Amino acid sequence: MATNETPLTESAPRRGAEGSRIDRRLLEILVCPLTKNTLEYDSARQELISRSARLAYPIRDGIPIMLPDEGRVLEG
Repeated sequence: MATNETPLTESAPRRGAEGSRIDRRLLEILVCPLTKNTLEYDSARQELISRSARLAYPIRDGIPIMLPDEGRVLEG
């Protein structure tokens, strides 16, 4: 990967209040490491949501942290 590429964002990401936007192709192939089910992208919180595991995995500097211990437990 070239040094000017950002691994998990679109080729021309918009920055600002919404932060980076995750590449749709990546979102299509990522699954929850616990349940192997699909994830939802929450752009406002910069998280990948696993409804089945009731966890929200953080995205830091454009990189999803797919470790259950790093996930935020979803309420409700």
